[in-house]
Amino acid sequence: MGNQQLRKMWLLYGNEKHFNYTTIQDRIEEHHPIIKFKANEQIVMRGDFPEFIYFIRSGIAEGIREYEDGSEYDYFQLDETNGSIGLLETLARKEKIIATITCVKDVEAVRVPSAAVYQWIMQDLDLLRLSANLLADDLYHRSGSDGLFYQLEGVDRLRYFLVEYYDQRVKNTENFIEVKEMREKIGNKLGMSVRTVGRALKKLRDNHEIISKDRKIYIGPKERERIQAHLIHI
Repeated sequence: MGNQQLRKMWLLYGNEKHFNYTTIQDRIEEHHPIIKFKANEQIVMRGDFPEFIYFIRSGIAEGIREYEDGSEYDYFQLDETNGSIGLLETLARKEKIIATITCVKDVEAVRVPSAAVYQWIMQDLDLLRLSANLLADDLYHRSGSDGLFYQLEGVDRLRYFLVEYYDQRVKNTENFIEVKEMREKIGNKLGMSVRTVGRALKKLRDNHEIISKDRKIYIGPKERERIQAHLIHI
């Protein structure tokens, strides 16, 4: 009985997990400019004050953390589904951007003052609930995967990455998504060589856990289920 009641409450108050341009497009006004960035151009730098939030309308960017020894590690990708650069820092009330964001492809984004977005959220119960859902969902996944990812080896590490990649980008349960990460980038994220990534992808393809067509990788709901079923460590 209690289980059903909680599920009803979840449905009642929504389960949306994306705060992107479509979330706030009705609030955009003429003084909120559309900014165009070229591939390899930086949108924000690590350590910058989050004066603005950039809502991506098209294109792809990646977050790059810079370490003291000068090495770089690209660890997340942003597009129109999840691209709200500066939102996390604004909600967390932090004065420094956590990661440098660089365009992988040309990016078009709407720039809105962070103070305005923060006020929208604080004065709108639906946006406030959405923000709480986003932060809670992120914390849940990080808590569950903390340390676990680094216990996985080889193909299982790639499986874990692909499940997370799919879940973060799929819009409905019937959608196929293209994995747009290059093998080198995947290897950097997973701590694997390009050759090891290639072997792991071949194994997943042979097991029908991914679809490979015209040198592109696709994942659908059935492939996602097969990948998850093989993650015996989780």
